[in-house]
Amino acid sequence: MIDPAIRKLNLGCGFDIRPDFVNADSFPECNPDLLLDVEQPDWPFEDDRFDYVLMKHVLEHVGKDFDVFARIMRNLHRILSPGGILEIHVPHYRHETYWSDPTHVRAFTPLTFRMMSKRQNDEWIAARANYTMLAYLMDVDFELKQAVQSYDQAYIVAMNEGRMTKEEVRRRAETDWGVVRELQFQLQAVKPVRPAA
Repeated sequence: MIDPAIRKLNLGCGFDIRPDFVNADSFPECNPDLLLDVEQPDWPFEDDRFDYVLMKHVLEHVGKDFDVFARIMRNLHRILSPGGILEIHVPHYRHETYWSDPTHVRAFTPLTFRMMSKRQNDEWIAARANYTMLAYLMDVDFELKQAVQSYDQAYIVAMNEGRMTKEEVRRRAETDWGVVRELQFQLQAVKPVRPAA
């Protein structure tokens, strides 16, 4: 039995079982609180169930078919409370950790998640901009609140030893492979507050 008072979900938890979270994964070997395959259509959570959902190195593995990916994003939006936070960690698309794993099916950038904002879509529509309006296409609405780059260990060492400045690493990350290891995003669910029952 999952405690209904727990308002945080660790989705695709793997072996990273966290206290005060509902830990869900599709692999029974991880011993999660709940067995759940995120690619399946029916998730066993009511609407607005969670204030915070964590997906660490999960989203790049699922939804190879766009319709499945869109359904995953709709389910995430559905189970988040109004203003709830979805935190996503993925490998950087220009790092070997992304390309080395044959189970990775999709790369992500900050622009990917900006496309999931209806506010941003409306601005692009008004400007006749050439972007895919994912928020409307998938029927979701997320605001990108934070995007953080985690640098590869070699660059962290170079900065710590004074061989490179943070600005030099930042500039190199714009064009070079292997500089940024991971991207971390925080998305906020935009949806109306439902009246109390």
